[in-house]
Amino acid sequence: MIILLGVLIVVIGTGIGLYNQLIRSRIKCEEALSGIDVALAKRYDSLTNIQEAVRGYTKHEQAVLTELTKLRTSMTLNEKEALADQYTQVQKQLLMVAEGYPQLQASANFLQLQETIADVEEHLQAARRAYNANVARYNEKLQMFPSSLIAGLIHAEAKAFFQAELKQQETPKITL
Repeated sequence: MIILLGVLIVVIGTGIGLYNQLIRSRIKCEEALSGIDVALAKRYDSLTNIQEAVRGYTKHEQAVLTELTKLRTSMTLNEKEALADQYTQVQKQLLMVAEGYPQLQASANFLQLQETIADVEEHLQAARRAYNANVARYNEKLQMFPSSLIAGLIHAEAKAFFQAELKQQETPKITL
């Protein structure tokens, strides 16, 4: 009887531990997705600043970024991927406009903004990698025994990876 009670305690303790690991992994995925949101917000701010710098030199009012003011917190992963793609397109448009104004390209402010955008892009890529690494660990736990038993009991579902659009996977052509 004592042995059976001891085995039962070990099984229950293991189950609780596995459940907590799954929950911890799910929370890490959500935290990493929040990191992508932060990087997208920083990217938006940088694009807004570069747009203002371009406006200052070109004297044109453009509403390029107005479509990108959606609330990111309520978006699905697919919507966030699409938003990231829109940011990339806007960034390319702004840099193309800037190419037509050599005095803008030589501006210290514009050069600093370009460096900031490069930094933001690196941060965004790191956030995406962190998210995908957390998703991989979480999904792995969902499929591996014995945590798969607990995952089945709580109806845990696999999370999707953050993927680049096909056009983002191509090597961009840069003309200066």
